[in-house]
Amino acid sequence: MDEVQKTFREIAERYDRYRRKLIPCFDGFYRTVVDMAPFAPGDVFRVLDLGAGTGLLSQFLYERFPNAQYTLIDFTAEMLEKAKQRFATGGNFRYQVANYAEADWKGPYELIVSSLSIHHLEDAAKKALYGKIRENLASGGWFINAEFVRFASPELQDRHWNLWIQSMRDAGLNDQEVGEALERTKIDILAPVELQTGWLRELGFEEVDCYYRSGLFAVFGGKNV
Repeated sequence: MDEVQKTFREIAERYDRYRRKLIPCFDGFYRTVVDMAPFAPGDVFRVLDLGAGTGLLSQFLYERFPNAQYTLIDFTAEMLEKAKQRFATGGNFRYQVANYAEADWKGPYELIVSSLSIHHLEDAAKKALYGKIRENLASGGWFINAEFVRFASPELQDRHWNLWIQSMRDAGLNDQEVGEALERTKIDILAPVELQTGWLRELGFEEVDCYYRSGLFAVFGGKNV
């Protein structure tokens, strides 16, 4: 995880600037997380954002649910500093600099979310984390993960990987920027959606499904009983 932390410390300043160009399905990807959260706009509930980075996903949620209580955890202090700046004018936010796979989350939470973070873990650690998530969810609480995934088929994976590269170029990234994005994927450990949703079912989550997918980007999760 040290290499992951080093990478994101270095890109904290420009992280948000490239999000839309790196994620061709940006709006649908993030909005699905918000739409899957089964709460009314005025509800008060607890949210945990794992690998929160600069708070981008939490911002989407906060715009819909301004009364929720947000805990953002990330192991890169520089990224959370950007999140603190983002939410400096209001809201109920708490920040924790820690490795979320090891830290005490002080749950339970009605909603646990993550975006583009868990794929940095080895598969066994992913599954263990999903177990920890269920333990920290309130009864009836939801886990929703907006993630970078791979296809089980190598042929499909290659096709969609090349489509992603072309989408970055079409969005205006130059060769150096595309190269930097691809270099960062060397620390990724992608897993198929079907494998990960299978783990969630094994762990006792209900209503498990993939709620959105566009190429290498998917939103999936489940509900605690």
